[in-house]
Amino acid sequence: MSIVSPIDTATSAGTGAQPYFAPRRLGHANLFVSDINRSMEFYKEVVGLEEVYFRPPVMAGFLSNGNTHHDVGLVDFHGPAGWRKESGLNHLGIELETEVDLLHGYERALAEDFKFERTADHDIAHSVYCRDPDGNQIEIYADVTKNWRTQRSGTIMAPTIKWKPGTTPPLSQPQYVADPEIRRVEAAIWHPRKVTHVVMVVADYEATIEHYRRVVGFRVLYGGRKDAFTVLGGTCGERSLSLFRAKPGRAAGLHHVGFVLRDEQDLEASKQRMRNAGLAIELDIDHPARRAVHLRDPDGIMLQFYVDRDPSVESLRGVEEGLALYLS
Repeated sequence: MSIVSPIDTATSAGTGAQPYFAPRRLGHANLFVSDINRSMEFYKEVVGLEEVYFRPPVMAGFLSNGNTHHDVGLVDFHGPAGWRKESGLNHLGIELETEVDLLHGYERALAEDFKFERTADHDIAHSVYCRDPDGNQIEIYADVTKNWRTQRSGTIMAPTIKWKPGTTPPLSQPQYVADPEIRRVEAAIWHPRKVTHVVMVVADYEATIEHYRRVVGFRVLYGGRKDAFTVLGGTCGERSLSLFRAKPGRAAGLHHVGFVLRDEQDLEASKQRMRNAGLAIELDIDHPARRAVHLRDPDGIMLQFYVDRDPSVESLRGVEEGLALYLS
C-alpha cells in the first residue's frame, strides 16, 4: 500500500487533468429505507440525531445535530422518490466551498460534454447530480444560506424547485457554518458529533476512483488504482470516502456510514446503553488506529460509531484488507 497523489490515479481523463470541483467533505449520506417512520425513530432514539424537517409528499426525513442542515437523509423507497426499490444508498452529498465553485465546476463539466442527471434548488442549497461508474448517485452541492434552521424545519410540503445554474448571481462567500453548535440528544443511545465518511464496495474499482478524483474532485489520501482499497477526502483533510474492490463474498454497494463521537468514554457508555436496551452490536473494534463499534439499522444498513486514536492515513499502512474494510 502506498500513498499517492491525485495525478497518480489519472486515466482516460488525461494525466494531471483538472477536476471539475474541489469539495470540502462528505456533507451527508442519504439512505433508502423500507419504513420511514420506523427509521426516523431509530435514527433519533438510537443513533442520536435530531429531526430537522420532514417531507410527507416524498416520504423523506432529514436529521442532524447542528453540524449542517442534515447529516442523514432517509427516503422511503415505497414513495415517489424511490428510484430503487430496496434499502441502501440513495446518494452521497458532497459539500463545496461556495456556490461560485458549484457553478464554475458545472460549466467546466458541460464544456467537456460531461452529463449531469439533474439539478435542484433545495431552498437552503443548490445541487447537481451525477452517478459514479457503479451507478451510485452523487449530489454535489453548495449551501446558499446559513439560516437553515429557520428555512427548513418542521413539515415541508413544497416541491423541490427547478433550478438552472447561472440564472441567478452565485454566492461567492461560504454559506456553511464554520463553527456550528453541536447538539447532544441525551436520551439517545449514541451521541455522534457528525457524519464523517462512507465506505463503499465497488465493482469497477479503477474507474470509480477516477470518477471521484476527476469529476467530484476528491483527493486520494491513501491507496490508488493498484491497491486493495483507496481513501479519498476533500479540502478539510477528513477521510470522506473509502473504496474497496468487490470480490466473491463481498458484493458491491454501501458497506457502512461513519459517525465520529466525542471520546472513548462516550463510546463505552453508549455500548453499555446498547446492552441495556437489548440491541445487538455487529462488531467491536479495539485497534491502535481507531476504536469503533458497528451496528445495523432496521433495514440492515451498517453504521460505525468511532473515535480515532491515530487519525492519520498512515495508521492504515499494513492493515489487513478485511480489517481495513471495517476500520476505515
